[in-house]
Amino acid sequence: MLKLAGETELGVLEAHENSLSPHVAESLPLLFKKGNLLHVPVNGGWTASHAGSGTGTQNPADQYLATGTSASSRGMMYCFLFGFDGGAAVGFGRLNWDKRLYLIFNYCRYQAESETVARFQLKEASAEGALAAKGIGIRSDNLSMVGESYGTEPGAVDLATVLTHDQAVQVVIVHYPASKIEWYVNGVLKGTQATAARIPSGNAGATSALVHSVINGATGGVSAQSHIMHPRIWQER
Repeated sequence: MLKLAGETELGVLEAHENSLSPHVAESLPLLFKKGNLLHVPVNGGWTASHAGSGTGTQNPADQYLATGTSASSRGMMYCFLFGFDGGAAVGFGRLNWDKRLYLIFNYCRYQAESETVARFQLKEASAEGALAAKGIGIRSDNLSMVGESYGTEPGAVDLATVLTHDQAVQVVIVHYPASKIEWYVNGVLKGTQATAARIPSGNAGATSALVHSVINGATGGVSAQSHIMHPRIWQER
């Protein structure tokens, strides 16, 4: 850690704490002190919900879903989240969207296919599809990335990013309560949602879940894949 002359390490941490910088991970001690940090395992605790020729594979560092070649097929997995700050009124399985939250993960698409839609979402449902209740995430229309959110209505932000087949990017989604949502790709701010109705707030109305999905269209013929790697969630206490 960089310190100025005469400055103690504790002083550096206190300075970060006082400013509570919106950037990720100034220090691990501060992260643990100020919030809950979860490195989500991608090879255990997920429920599969595939359809048609859809499949899924779970490895220690990579979860990937495939549509298979049959038309209108789906690869999908979801897991429920517990232990965040939902408050006594709603229980420990629901997020409190009035707390700042980071969703961080590496993402990759494999095999371009014009009708394929892939998503990775944090939401109040365990089903494939657009957000219909409080949540945040990304959508990949073939290889073009879109930021998704829902407060009391759905929102979509073009992230001006076209993925390259078989090349991963890091995605950071930062939820600032009652203010905005930011989407970063490889460290560059690519989109901001500032419409209040499209920013989740208050306690989640149902158990919170991570949902990873990929679905193809009526033509089929290509087995498109969606990969998530190293997903992490940090939320302030």
